[in-house]
Amino acid sequence: MLALELVLVLGLVLVLAFALLPLDACRKKYAATAEDMVEYGWDLYETADYLNSNKWFNDAIVDDDEWKDAYNGLGWSYAKLMVLDSSISYFTTGLEKNQDKWSITDSQAEILAGLTFAYNAKGNDAKAIEYGRAFLDSTVKPLQPEWVFSHDSLLNYLDLRVTLAASYFAKGKFDSTIIQVTVVLDSLNSNEIAITDTSINGRILMAKQITSLQTLLFKK
Repeated sequence: MLALELVLVLGLVLVLAFALLPLDACRKKYAATAEDMVEYGWDLYETADYLNSNKWFNDAIVDDDEWKDAYNGLGWSYAKLMVLDSSISYFTTGLEKNQDKWSITDSQAEILAGLTFAYNAKGNDAKAIEYGRAFLDSTVKPLQPEWVFSHDSLLNYLDLRVTLAASYFAKGKFDSTIIQVTVVLDSLNSNEIAITDTSINGRILMAKQITSLQTLLFKK
């Protein structure tokens, strides 16, 4: 009888001891992964909180410096902040990384688009053309929908093409300028036609047409 009472008392002591353990000791701790950090970084980006999105993308790289979409996020965030050298640097690094596992986002295409916009904004039209052409080569496929930036549905292939047109114009490549402007106008179902006159007066009109399209598209 005494032995039975002793067993019951010891059992009660063990139950009480376990009950008093901190909750953290009873469950596995969870740490955010690079994927989690990038996802939250994009949430912040989509609310135009570019300073804080930068922090989360950077933390993701600290956790996993092979996570391609983190470099993509830093490139776009810095571009929005007009810190173009940093934007280009992170885009360029991300370009060499492998596609993230399980990701359905085409980070490579988004990085190429970002580099096109960033180099155009810096006035480096040769580089803007280089990456713009690489972007088109990677995204223009038969029966495929045209590209839309996954974190801003208002930014799409038309914005990139008119940016490419501006860079071609700046480099004096007027035939290529006309091709890009024509694609944009056709996609917009516009009755306007691309300016093909490459005389001095024609170039003035061509520049005005590009500027008009940029204003129209960037105000979407």
